[in-house]
Amino acid sequence: MARLSEKSGLLAWAQIDLSALRHNILEIRKKTNGREIIPVIKADAYGHGANELCRYLSEELEMENFGLARVVEGVALRRAGLKGVNLIILSGFFKGEIGDIIKYSLEPSVFSIKELRLLNSAAAAAKTTVSVHLKINTGMNRLGIRPEEAPAFFKIIRTLKNINLRSVYTHFANSDLKNDAMTLKQARLLSQLKKYAPTGVFFHAASSAAVARYPSTYFDAVRPGIAIYGSFDEGFLGKSMDLKPVMTVKSRVINVLTLEKGDSVSYAGLYRAKRRETIAIVAIGYGDGFPRSLSNKWHVMINGKKAPCIGRVCMDLVAVKPPAGTRTGDEVLIFGRDRNGEIKAGDLAKAAGTISYEIFTGITGRVKRLYIK
Repeated sequence: MARLSEKSGLLAWAQIDLSALRHNILEIRKKTNGREIIPVIKADAYGHGANELCRYLSEELEMENFGLARVVEGVALRRAGLKGVNLIILSGFFKGEIGDIIKYSLEPSVFSIKELRLLNSAAAAAKTTVSVHLKINTGMNRLGIRPEEAPAFFKIIRTLKNINLRSVYTHFANSDLKNDAMTLKQARLLSQLKKYAPTGVFFHAASSAAVARYPSTYFDAVRPGIAIYGSFDEGFLGKSMDLKPVMTVKSRVINVLTLEKGDSVSYAGLYRAKRRETIAIVAIGYGDGFPRSLSNKWHVMINGKKAPCIGRVCMDLVAVKPPAGTRTGDEVLIFGRDRNGEIKAGDLAKAAGTISYEIFTGITGRVKRLYIK
């Protein structure tokens, strides 16, 4: 019987489970007592495919607001035909991007009076209004204005006829820590600005970790990222909500060969056979996003059984010790879940000395995304 990989001709692919995505959103909604959710879909939805996920969530769950990092990400989504949703740019903008902001109806974050006035002038010239989101620096110390600057900022915004302030928000630095005094202070600083904000403006702050640990930070909306993709490097996130992995990455065996005693495998001879043995070559490597740091350690799964990685991970291939009966064409689970077993992205990330965010965003474009319901 032909396997999926053989029928499709794919060497490596990522299955994106849209039903798991829906499940995770509903779990977050339940956890936050029905708060508005702003899914963070920056970096191509953490490698899951921003266009497809945004379309699905807007159509199936009527979600309207989505968080991106950069103007170029919003431009790409609009050019792909995405309409009817609000694309919030969380990392601000440069003067040279104002034209694209107006042309593609993007909603930038603001934290500079000068850039805000430039945006207002350009919007007036185009006879339109631009919606913006004010970022408050409550302690992360990357972007945003200080809380004490906000009242004056609000007054200036009220004078700009072509600017519409939609939300005020902040970014937590330590919300993955339990009972963190800084997180509570950041939330308090943001809350104190409500009395100065124009009517109708909504407030948001809670990341995935804050959703799990700090109900007092929910405000009007929450802004989860990693939780909607069903992965978590810290166990508390999984204990707080029943989340399901959305991405499963697979490859296939493209060769099975025999090593004689003393034979080495791959570059630098990190692995040398101590006896005659069978190995398998899997069509995935660091060019696909499988970390080179996993050389001679970690494992994949073939037919539900662990297959330890041996030798140096190459750009396109990795060698493994396969279970008995492995054949060319067999599917290989890299991470995620299938009917035979599971490898958590967080566990793979830990073995590679990183976090699951980097694993997801590192899965390259030559790994085809297959969207399933």
